[in-house]
Amino acid sequence: MYLGIDLGTSNSAIVGNDGRELRLYKTVDGADVLPSAIMIDRRGGMFIGLRAYEQDAFAPENVGKKFKRLMGTSSPIEFKSAGRTMSAEDASAEVLKTLLAQAKLAIGEFDLEGTVITIPAAFNQMQCEATMRAAEAAGIGRVGLVQEPIAAAMASIADRQRRNSALKDGQFLVYDLGGGTFDVAIVQSVGGTINVVGHGGINMLGGTDFDRRVVNGIVRPWLMEQFDLPEDLQKDPTYQRVLRIAGSYAEKAKIELSARLSTRISADESQISARDRAGKEIYLDIPFDRPQLEELVFDQVERSIDACRKLLKENGYQPGDIDRIVFIGGPTRMPIVRSRVPEQLGIQGDLDSDPMTSVAFGAAIFAESRDWSGAAVTAKPTRATVSAGGAIKIEYGYPERTSDARIRIRIRPQPEAQGKGYRLQIDSDMGWTSGQLPLDDTNSVNDVPVGRRGDNHYRVMVFDQSGNAIPDAETRIVVKRTDASSAGTPITHTIAVTVVANEGGISKNVLNALVEKGQSIPANGIENYRAAKDLKGGDADGLDVEVYQMEPGVTDPALNLHVGSFRLEGAELDQGDIIRRGDLIRIHWNLDENGILNCALEVPSIGRKFDTGKMFTVQGAKKNFEGQEGEDLANSVLDTTTNELEELQRTIGTRSSAEADELNRRLEEQRANLKTSFEADTRRSIVEEGRAIRQEISRIKNRPENVGSVLTAEVDGLVQAYNATVRAHAPRSTNDRFDALLEQVHEALQHGRPDDARRSYSEMIAIFLDGAKEQPGFHVDMFLSFTRERHLATDKALHDRLIAEGEACIDRNDLSGLRRVIGQILDNQYPTSAKKAASAALAGLMK
Repeated sequence: MYLGIDLGTSNSAIVGNDGRELRLYKTVDGADVLPSAIMIDRRGGMFIGLRAYEQDAFAPENVGKKFKRLMGTSSPIEFKSAGRTMSAEDASAEVLKTLLAQAKLAIGEFDLEGTVITIPAAFNQMQCEATMRAAEAAGIGRVGLVQEPIAAAMASIADRQRRNSALKDGQFLVYDLGGGTFDVAIVQSVGGTINVVGHGGINMLGGTDFDRRVVNGIVRPWLMEQFDLPEDLQKDPTYQRVLRIAGSYAEKAKIELSARLSTRISADESQISARDRAGKEIYLDIPFDRPQLEELVFDQVERSIDACRKLLKENGYQPGDIDRIVFIGGPTRMPIVRSRVPEQLGIQGDLDSDPMTSVAFGAAIFAESRDWSGAAVTAKPTRATVSAGGAIKIEYGYPERTSDARIRIRIRPQPEAQGKGYRLQIDSDMGWTSGQLPLDDTNSVNDVPVGRRGDNHYRVMVFDQSGNAIPDAETRIVVKRTDASSAGTPITHTIAVTVVANEGGISKNVLNALVEKGQSIPANGIENYRAAKDLKGGDADGLDVEVYQMEPGVTDPALNLHVGSFRLEGAELDQGDIIRRGDLIRIHWNLDENGILNCALEVPSIGRKFDTGKMFTVQGAKKNFEGQEGEDLANSVLDTTTNELEELQRTIGTRSSAEADELNRRLEEQRANLKTSFEADTRRSIVEEGRAIRQEISRIKNRPENVGSVLTAEVDGLVQAYNATVRAHAPRSTNDRFDALLEQVHEALQHGRPDDARRSYSEMIAIFLDGAKEQPGFHVDMFLSFTRERHLATDKALHDRLIAEGEACIDRNDLSGLRRVIGQILDNQYPTSAKKAASAALAGLMK
């Protein structure tokens, strides 16, 4: 038995595949999907699914929902009455256990070959690893992952095949709008085999964001008008509970409006159980109609359509090249999505597939297509050959697995079997026969029917000139008819490592691509780097390989997502072994079937290879978006984004003003979201969007037409800092050198040589840093700013120790000790700005 599981943000589903039939295992109450919700009551009783989902409208403080969007973070899920917390991984494991129990309830105990869980194509390394750990905690056994667009396409093809549709093959646009993420993929099917041509999407866009729009745009204003409530009501635990209840009813109303034109967001006083500041009991009774909903989500739907257009353009497709749009995810049931997306893209929508369960069906199909017997999960072979025994040598080639209803069997007789008047015949176990065919004139038998899902058996007989069957020449062939297969899964993000780059005497970290986006997995390769520092056997230090998810054209680590690390410890070296700066370091990388990165580091100079294994997700890569810590983190990101956007607008003036205006609009929307936020999910979404805006700012700044203006503004800022901090204390020769470099920058820019200008500017930075590091006031001011940034620390206890140590350094005028502490604080911080990232520890590798 093979299982396919859709572990969804809002709902989950499980499908079994025994090789012959696909079966959806329903919940205990007979529903197709299980709400991804957990409730723990005050006595510690745990409820998963519908009962937990329904209790969210009464006791939201005891319910955990939509934790899929927190996978790969350290944000806790709280159950206040029970005094318990769970991680997103733990919560997901409980949902997986419940789904597995549904299957066992339906069919009893069974032998499980393998299970495939669907993930959004936008999932990063941390989220993929978290999903695998959740499956392990659930005790499922051997598990693989498949991207939701691939599963959706396989399910759509299988569904059309069962209905004998002529549109089994072709090119499809998979529009996957779920509770938490939006994915879009161009998928090509030839003979039932899936190939992903291209992928795009928006990581934090889904039904959850629609619900937030309803609460902030409809419910909150109504509450403020009807009751005496504080403007920041979300900060009060009592009113925060009211908003969570309102969110639950808003979600239900949103779903109702897919089938109705109007409804009400309603909850009586007994359900709310709260009073306003004047003592009035709070209730909900808000009229809500489809036009209101569509106005609230219109721009989000447009963002998804723009992502589709961008994907089509990047891959050279016109709307006429696409046969249909396959809709996946509950929010795609909304009329605005089902009508506007096909209309705007000019592509017909497929309204037959069930958007709620199809990816689970696709995952079950994918699971059956994998070979789970080895150490690594691989695709089952699709073609086979078999030879007749005895004296008559004939080789038969055929598809061992196919989704087609008819196949071709290739016939290749050896020389000794030719020219003797032999005839052959192929019979199926369903009554079809080829009749006797002359062996000498037959290269293949075409249109052989594959009549059933699962195994189809054929007997090949050979006859002599007299028409007698030759017993030892008889051959058996088995062909498995499948629903669909996948030619390969592409990685959807470029994976990069930090390396040290030198620019004008300044060493800084930049990203270097290790595995490019679009690489089909599984895959492996070798990349050559050099050690960026010395490492001796027994050293407490190590060479760190920091891994990032890199966006196209953005090489600054501070603007990309840190997803983990590899580390070569000095303790792993033998005594006497020395890795010297500049020594060759080979990274042997491997991406397994699930897109999980494995690495080994080879050091030819000492003849050693170190199997670092799977990337470990360090604490620094996992953020906590809960409570005040999450709010402070989101504020820091938005403040940095605001400063960078204002600097961009001052620098480039009216150039790219329309783009800057749009970025400002997106930034203000996130400010508004943060002002009303009370959930970790919202704050994570804000941080993600803030990083996306900063990436767009970086791309605009690095356009050829803007480089000169941007560099001029950076130089002006550096001159001001130098004059204020260094000039009065520096030797005349140093000031003269700084001023000469300034002239070189202006001269190079005037003559259109931005690269030369950048090199001179980098040397100016080196002079500034050399001078500033000798000024106690510069370091004290920097240290004091860090004392207010505990929320940015990845290890809070370490941050507290470093602050105490830094204060002691100031008391004893230990400047070198303070510099060391500042470096450690930076290494322990989430880098909200490029300046901070540039001040952090240098990478262990260089190119």
